[in-house]
Amino acid sequence: MHTVAVINQKGGTGKTTTAVNLAAGFARRGYWVLLVDLDPQSSAAHSFGMDPAAGGATLSQAILQDRPLVECIRTTNTEGVEVVLGGPELATLELRIRNPLTAVRVLKRLLEPVAQAYDLCVLDAPPALSLMFTNALSAADGLLVPVTPSYLSAKGLEALFTTIEEARADLSIGPKLLGILLTMVDRRLALDREVEGSLRQVFGAQVLEQIIRQNVRVKEAPGHFKPIFAHAPTSAGAEDYEALTGEVLKRLGLAEKNKA
Repeated sequence: MHTVAVINQKGGTGKTTTAVNLAAGFARRGYWVLLVDLDPQSSAAHSFGMDPAAGGATLSQAILQDRPLVECIRTTNTEGVEVVLGGPELATLELRIRNPLTAVRVLKRLLEPVAQAYDLCVLDAPPALSLMFTNALSAADGLLVPVTPSYLSAKGLEALFTTIEEARADLSIGPKLLGILLTMVDRRLALDREVEGSLRQVFGAQVLEQIIRQNVRVKEAPGHFKPIFAHAPTSAGAEDYEALTGEVLKRLGLAEKNKA
């Protein structure tokens, strides 16, 4: 199982939207996918119409009550995608955990027994430096970093990469950077073009070729509890996430099983 963490310590970059649609994109290519929601707000789960408060085991319960992750896995309305709900207790996990020094790898240990059942795992990391953020770094094989074309968002990349390097040094964590993904881009705007050009100049091939354009259908999709491919399959958003799926698979070194 290849594990991709969609990660940024800054909110509002399209992280959850990317995690949900990338998981759906992988499934469209014939892969069996597990999406793990690491955010206490459970936005990824809500995007499929799921609510941790409605009952059933959650990731936070698996961590705090030592329950197997398989008990927390739920089917979605998208064939090939299953999801683990985070749960609101993740917000105070640091206060509840018995041994925070070993807890940085708890997600990796929970995933190991179910790894054979899936081709790919997508982690929707929380937009904050927290125990679950560090667990995403620990469990991932590769990192995908969404960033909007704004100066503050681009500036935040420096802090994020510093955090990643510190985690690698302190915890012997070594996920590779799959790429920086520009989201909510409107190339008609001079600022968007300028920031994109600056990022490509500074980070080179680390910036993915594919961008996610500003698209109202992408914003609508979570409210309809569907990935973009089911909500608006002919939209620019669906086109962008389809192309992104192919580029990420290529960077993972995976061949397409099939293309929907």
